[in-house]
Amino acid sequence: MLTPDKAGAKEPCATHEVRWFKWSGGGKPLVDFSLRSPADLASIVSLLRAGTRALSDLISEKNIEQCLAFWAVPAGYLAWRACRPSVPYSVWALGSDVHTWARRPLVGSLVRRVLRDASRRFADGIALSGEVKRITGRDCEFLPSTRKLPAPATINRPQPGGVTFLFVGRLEAVKGADVLVDAMLRLLAKGVDARLTLCGTGSMEETLQKRVEAGGASERIELLGGRPADVISAYMSACDCLVIPSRMESIPIVFSEALQAGIPMLVTDVGDMGELARRHGLAHPVPPADPDALATAMAGFAGHLDDQRRLYAAAREQLLAIFDLQATADRYLAATGTA
Repeated sequence: MLTPDKAGAKEPCATHEVRWFKWSGGGKPLVDFSLRSPADLASIVSLLRAGTRALSDLISEKNIEQCLAFWAVPAGYLAWRACRPSVPYSVWALGSDVHTWARRPLVGSLVRRVLRDASRRFADGIALSGEVKRITGRDCEFLPSTRKLPAPATINRPQPGGVTFLFVGRLEAVKGADVLVDAMLRLLAKGVDARLTLCGTGSMEETLQKRVEAGGASERIELLGGRPADVISAYMSACDCLVIPSRMESIPIVFSEALQAGIPMLVTDVGDMGELARRHGLAHPVPPADPDALATAMAGFAGHLDDQRRLYAAAREQLLAIFDLQATADRYLAATGTA
């Protein structure tokens, strides 16, 4: 696996080799880069140049026969530059590359070119695969993304009392953590006995902390910051409900992680999450960016906890069959003729 170097500690990988290539950025997520910022533009150019060289070297060194790029940009661009014409490459669209970058001037035409020239196109959402087909005029297969949730770490369990809700994700507007905090404050104001833990970092972290303190809810709403995967797994095992309050989304990884952990979910009606919730009998999806509606859904969940657990148990078996890591790998290998 080849990936851009990033700031901070890196989790070890025992199953395969991970090669990090150096570039001038790495301090913030690529999705947060602005094309209007000269500094960000310089970092993007650095990433594309360094990544193309690193991938070319890896193909030569390891005699790579097939390349799979996660996201059309930047990984798909690197494959488009380094693989052609001798090594076929596939692109796995994962959301922001199509929903964000493909809609921007200049960059959008490059994203479409990278996708059109790929030997195979995959997308980790049903609606997303349809969007890839629309913008490229080429076939695109739904291939759900997931990863194995590690065994839970040992943690101090959340304080007892009430229903425990959990958020896992970036603290950015697109993920809706601010909507969830506002909904939780409304929930507490109604006297509902509940707690909320938020795991993640992002540009909204300080603002959200101030909002919690201003609402007098510091004992009920906790912002943990970033945590390793095994700690996230432990919090999932300890909570009653995972809330995914995204404003825009395909199917986030945390959706399939919650399935593995066996915890019920409340999701917003965006991307494929709403359709999956309706189709398989999860709790009714909530309109995005609507704290009142989310607070009502959370109150309903807290008031009928046993019923929600029974509904989820029936839905989980069906959803686990879709979000199966080995099945995803087998489908990719069969589609590319490398099985």
